[in-house]
Amino acid sequence: MGKHAEWRKLVKKLRRKRIRSVRAQERDAIEEAERVRREKSPTYQAWLEEQKVLEEHRVQEEERLKKEENEKWLRAEAEGKKKWEFLSRKLANAREERSRQQALIKAEWEAERQKLKEIEEQKLKELEEKIARDKVLREEIDHYIENGGELPEQFVGSLETNPNKELCPFFKKTATCRFGDGCSRNHIRPKISCCLLFRNFYTHISLNQTENEHGSDILEYDTKEIYNHFKEFFYDVLPEAEKYGRVKYFRVCCNKELHLRGNVYIEYSNPREAIKAYRSLQGRWYGGKQLNVEFCNIASWKSAICGLFFKRSCPKGSACNFLHIFRNPGDYYAHIDKERDEKNRYQYENKNENSFNIDDSSRNWRWSESPERFNYQEIVNNGEHKRKYRSRSKSRQRLKSRRRSKSKSRSKERSRKYSKSNLDRHSSSRSHKSYQNDKESRKKKLRKRDKSKS
Repeated sequence: MGKHAEWRKLVKKLRRKRIRSVRAQERDAIEEAERVRREKSPTYQAWLEEQKVLEEHRVQEEERLKKEENEKWLRAEAEGKKKWEFLSRKLANAREERSRQQALIKAEWEAERQKLKEIEEQKLKELEEKIARDKVLREEIDHYIENGGELPEQFVGSLETNPNKELCPFFKKTATCRFGDGCSRNHIRPKISCCLLFRNFYTHISLNQTENEHGSDILEYDTKEIYNHFKEFFYDVLPEAEKYGRVKYFRVCCNKELHLRGNVYIEYSNPREAIKAYRSLQGRWYGGKQLNVEFCNIASWKSAICGLFFKRSCPKGSACNFLHIFRNPGDYYAHIDKERDEKNRYQYENKNENSFNIDDSSRNWRWSESPERFNYQEIVNNGEHKRKYRSRSKSRQRLKSRRRSKSKSRSKERSRKYSKSNLDRHSSSRSHKSYQNDKESRKKKLRKRDKSKS
């Protein structure tokens, strides 16, 4: 591009600029003239006055709104102040109430503490009085045991579990009940009586076994072996019981129910001897077990003992609530007849094989005070435990050989028993051999049937 073209472009630009400035001046002059004309016109003057009034009104409205907002804020502040004063008063009242409650609780605690202290003092006083009473009662009992006379009034009477209710028939007859003191009927226990009850005194593994739902998982014991065990217990316990007086009855239960299992009843001729035995035997140990002795009252042994047990026809079996008892050796203490009682006593004391001595240490090895004490090292050195074990093992071997020899004759004995009880003679007399033959024939039939199916 040449110089002339650049000059021409610059000139055109300046000319456009001059034209724009001229036009702007003309426009400004026109607007100024229009403004002057408008200011001089009455309508414009009226509009200005109107705008001035509106402006004043706007200012006044803003001031009014500001005043209202200020008043509203002042009212809210006053309400907040009232609320704060109310809450402060409420908190002050709550603090006062809390302090009052704490003072009241403290006063109640002090009163309760004082009351507990008085109760403890009263209990201590009652305990001291009870100890003094027990001391007097012990002295009276000692005087009664040593000198005889009448039984102190404190021990006369009975205790009842549920007064004014029907008497429990089983407890009335046997002095025991399967429900214990939780029974809904009334149990009357004498404070002092001639008869003592030793709960679960006699133990044998056959008594602790009960049949399961199939009636099979129990060990079988020979009745002779059980009776020999009972005889050993009888000859061991009876001398200790006779130390304290004349024994009228000695009964040992062979029931399997828990409330009757191994219970021992010992009846003395008078309450003085029974009290003496109770004081000496209560809490003592026998064979590793502590004794629990109670006074009881058996009105009639005939009504307490199951009459069908010795006939082996008790329908209840092990669930019977009447006494199933062992027969004492030589039928000793079986009845109250004095002549026969003396005769049995003479036979019992003069038997060579069954005689016992109260001072014999071999018979009283189970008896001990509480806790049990005996010189085990001396027994081991003397070899008594080996001799006893040897004799017991020999007796067991003899019993096993007898069982094996009598295994074939048991079926015949059972058949005779069944025939005596009016059962079917043919079914009861079937021999073991015929039974085995029938069993084998049934097995053959089953095998043939399986082969035919296959």
